[in-house]
Amino acid sequence: MPVPHVNVQNGSVTNGPLSDGCYFKWSNPTNTQANLNNCGGFCTAPSFTVYANSTTDAQISANPTDYTFTDSAWNAPGQPHIVVQPWPTPKEKEHRKEVA
Repeated sequence: MPVPHVNVQNGSVTNGPLSDGCYFKWSNPTNTQANLNNCGGFCTAPSFTVYANSTTDAQISANPTDYTFTDSAWNAPGQPHIVVQPWPTPKEKEHRKEVA
């Protein structure tokens, strides 16, 4: 089974899904080092260094609470966060018939 990768540049996940306790790789496709901090809400380590054009091993904690982090390589607007595509869609509302 392929190991999930989380892109440090845009937060996208490939080879997902991510799940509680799973191992994954931070993937840095940029030409500069990425320093990830404040990862303790969802990772077993609080910070990571991901060198240019490389990957770094990581693990999701058994009880993640927050998927936001700070990242020196982030280029998207807003606070960095892990993005899973496609976005989950709401479950269809259950339609019930009343029986007389």
